[in-house]
Amino acid sequence: MKPIDKSLLELEEPEDYFQGVGKRKLPTPTELLLFFRPTREKLQQEALQNRSHHRFVLAFNLKSKGHVHVDHLSLNFHPGQALLIHPYQFHHFSQLESPSLQWLFCTFELEPGTFLEPLRNRVVDISDKTQKLIEQLLQEWHQEYQPEALQAILLHLLLSLKLDRQKTGSDLPPEPRDNLLRSINRLLAEWRGRTVTVADLADALGLSESRLRAVFKETAGIPLGSYIQNYRINRSMSLLRTSTLSITDVAEEAGFGSPQAFSRIFKKETGQTPRSYRINQPCCGG
Repeated sequence: MKPIDKSLLELEEPEDYFQGVGKRKLPTPTELLLFFRPTREKLQQEALQNRSHHRFVLAFNLKSKGHVHVDHLSLNFHPGQALLIHPYQFHHFSQLESPSLQWLFCTFELEPGTFLEPLRNRVVDISDKTQKLIEQLLQEWHQEYQPEALQAILLHLLLSLKLDRQKTGSDLPPEPRDNLLRSINRLLAEWRGRTVTVADLADALGLSESRLRAVFKETAGIPLGSYIQNYRINRSMSLLRTSTLSITDVAEEAGFGSPQAFSRIFKKETGQTPRSYRINQPCCGG
């Protein structure tokens, strides 16, 4: 070992031997899940069943470009890119260039999630380092893994993505022009508090109802009526968990028309009443 410069050894005596630097530790992701979407149909149909929740959703595009709709944004998503969807963000997928995909997903819980805020609504180009960490995560998952090892790899992966994000650029990527889902999401966001119908959307977009339904099904892979219902459910779930609005106000804000209709549809779709969902669901991390 080389001799250390004497000046570096001239340290002041600590005033308190039990308090130092580096108190805050990075939060550790928990409750990890990995799953794979190999086809366009599988991806879009499973997205229909997706419900607003407190978990992070980390998507890796390994093959076949498409669009990811996050809240009111529509983001181009190319092979070699990653996207972190934050808790309670409504999301869907469209304009997938091929029926055959290779999209990998990792969902997890994290509280607090503030250090991941720079990744919100940003598509990130994956570096070689991040690619290796993805492979490590998969290898550990396939083995008789230790949860601590998976957590450590995922944490390093998220930190690597933050560095990749800096290299990718600070601006949002340009949104696709004339994108149907983007237009519908924008209208649904603007018309919060209204019970929006397919006829309302068709009129605003200058299309017949039948034409809109057909084009939407071809683009999004699911019926428009089901999409609107899913949007309302997601919106109401987010409000129930992140606001102090009354059940009546949540029903109105999410566009259900009446508290009675809201409670009936919410119970049918989720198996819980709005009140029990608010009480029983864990709080969002982030």
